[in-house]
Amino acid sequence: MDRRHQVFISSTFIDLEEERKEITQTLLEMDCIPSGMEMFPAANDDQWTLIKRVIDECDYYLIVVGGRYGSVSEEGISYTEREYDYAISRKIPVMGFVPSHPDVIPLGKTDRNDAAAARLEAFKVKVQSRMTKDYNGPQDLAGKVARSLSQLRKSNPQPGWVRGDQAMTPETRARMAELEAEVERLKRIRAEESAIPSATEIDPSFQHGTDTVKLSWTFDGGPRHARKRVEESTAYKWDEIIQVIGPFMIDEAAEDSLRSTLSAHMSRPVYQRNTSWPTMPDITFNITDKAWGDVIVQLRALRMIETGAKKRSTTIKSVYWKLTPAGDAYLVNLRAARR
Repeated sequence: MDRRHQVFISSTFIDLEEERKEITQTLLEMDCIPSGMEMFPAANDDQWTLIKRVIDECDYYLIVVGGRYGSVSEEGISYTEREYDYAISRKIPVMGFVPSHPDVIPLGKTDRNDAAAARLEAFKVKVQSRMTKDYNGPQDLAGKVARSLSQLRKSNPQPGWVRGDQAMTPETRARMAELEAEVERLKRIRAEESAIPSATEIDPSFQHGTDTVKLSWTFDGGPRHARKRVEESTAYKWDEIIQVIGPFMIDEAAEDSLRSTLSAHMSRPVYQRNTSWPTMPDITFNITDKAWGDVIVQLRALRMIETGAKKRSTTIKSVYWKLTPAGDAYLVNLRAARR
């Protein structure tokens, strides 16, 4: 695939105008895309924001030091040095070039005050802390740029740019088709899953909470001469039923034990209202089979409980129940004490 690299040319301008032209021509002959201040379009962005954006888009950065430090920004450093520091911070591969004979640079292409000359010397030392090459005139510089860039492309390859009609290879198209098919498959799965109620939510279409249900019960027992058998019903809120037997199903609980727990809870107010009833050991108070069945069916319909999954001895015939994630979340919200 034909790939072109973008190279940012950084230097002072007026004193190195010829050098920049030679570099630009060399880069074009190497199928590269030169970028620099003379190529910046008019834009609403402030100058430094635009420079940073262009540097970010480049694959390589080329710095040429001449005889001038350059115009100084508000921060007190030249734009050339600021560009260099930014390229280093962005870890863009850098090529540096310094004059072979700075003493013979014509007077009109050098700084005329000592402060600027000192800043230029300090900047040159900074650039030379990395690999640099000396140059002697525009043509010599152009040749060394070509060799340096060829070596840098091999030692530090960068993404570069490709034509839009070349970027999509047959392999890429096939891969994109596969990915598009996978995306559609995942969308279908997600749509199907969204149609299924969350595992942590009960089904609110069934009675729950403060809705009431009448549960029938039987009282049977007492001395032979005064034996009683009573069958009545009492109204309960579904939340009360969950509060009573729910905690025992956080792990798993036998159905017989759960039924006895609910029966005991139902018996207390009944005995309080009927203090003359015997309470001897041979007395039985039980929720009826139908009422208990109604409780189990309703809790299952609400998706609050499910049968236990633990392995047990074949001699154990009792059914075990446990809370579902939805039932557990509902119970915690119902019974947990808030601050």
